[in-house]
Amino acid sequence: MESTEFDGLVLGLAEFVRRDGRYPYPELLSHALNKLALEVTAVRYPRTLTGLLALLKKPVKTWYPGSLLLKEFDSDFGLLYEEGLSEEASRYFYEELLEQGKIPEFATAATKQIAIENYQFYKILARLQELYNNGTEPERIQQEYVLLRRFLIENGYTTPAQLRKVFSKTRHIDIEEVGDFYEDCQENEPCWNCDRCGPLFKKYGKLRGIKPSACNDHRQDLPYVKKITWQQGLRRLKFGIHLRICLPGIPEMRLFHTLEELQRKYPDQLCATHLYPGIDRYDLQLRFCDGATWAVDIKDYRSPYNLAPKLTPLFGEGDLRYDESFYVIPIQRLQQREDYLEILREQATKLSSSTHLLGDAVFKERVINKIEQLQQ
Repeated sequence: MESTEFDGLVLGLAEFVRRDGRYPYPELLSHALNKLALEVTAVRYPRTLTGLLALLKKPVKTWYPGSLLLKEFDSDFGLLYEEGLSEEASRYFYEELLEQGKIPEFATAATKQIAIENYQFYKILARLQELYNNGTEPERIQQEYVLLRRFLIENGYTTPAQLRKVFSKTRHIDIEEVGDFYEDCQENEPCWNCDRCGPLFKKYGKLRGIKPSACNDHRQDLPYVKKITWQQGLRRLKFGIHLRICLPGIPEMRLFHTLEELQRKYPDQLCATHLYPGIDRYDLQLRFCDGATWAVDIKDYRSPYNLAPKLTPLFGEGDLRYDESFYVIPIQRLQQREDYLEILREQATKLSSSTHLLGDAVFKERVINKIEQLQQ
């Protein structure tokens, strides 16, 4: 199997699980499974659907032809987890396939619909960036973009009334566009949200999160797990927006709130903290009162090998100029793997050594040290 066959397997599975595993198999999945049956030699290929699903839940490296394993896919994961795509398969589907435009022309309408949902946000982003770069109300556009991004991060659930309240006066973002990022909740459907990873779903009587490697304890009595009271019109973030916008945005907002608090406490040293400057050229911009500017991007990836190729120098022209730049990693990732930063630095070949790679706790210490230096 080549990468295109592996991609077809993931795309077909994405469609298959979205329609709850009903027959017939999606065409992409049938084609990929036929190829897989010929290539798998490490294990006996299953003869039943139950056996096949069990195989696809096992780590890919235990059954997929070793010479054909993709470096972009963490083979310690399976393709399925319980009744859905695994965390790594979801990441690969949305990040490596949809965002890279690798949807084949002969993909079914259902698969293309998932792609359309994923592109909705990026179409708005591209439109606002173009208006911003053309000098069309740059300050207002920046404010509206931050409003949108924060809303999607902080509101895993919403209602039409809330959308009207927040977006009724935006000039460059339509309420309908924001509404398209959400899907209806069924009446009396149990709805839960985690402050750490967003909307939850129930499987086998337990609450599950979208990214188990980052957040996997969702007992209902925990303070960060909250039940959402159903009301008419209640809507939940669509899976793709949850995975690609809300989930990575949670550590971004957490660090932003920490820096805002430091700014309120030390306004004579830390003058300003900007969120998503230049319509999301990077995540945070810090301006200190000695004129120094720091640029910060937060990255929450389980595998440093997957993250490293994506690290490039942060954009630094015009108002986005900076004196120092940082990629900041949530501390739980560093706790999961002690050599995380070492691997990241070694593998990030596109990144200059002048860009700092730090955990979020160490970055906060760096900011405090800078403040203390300015106080002297």
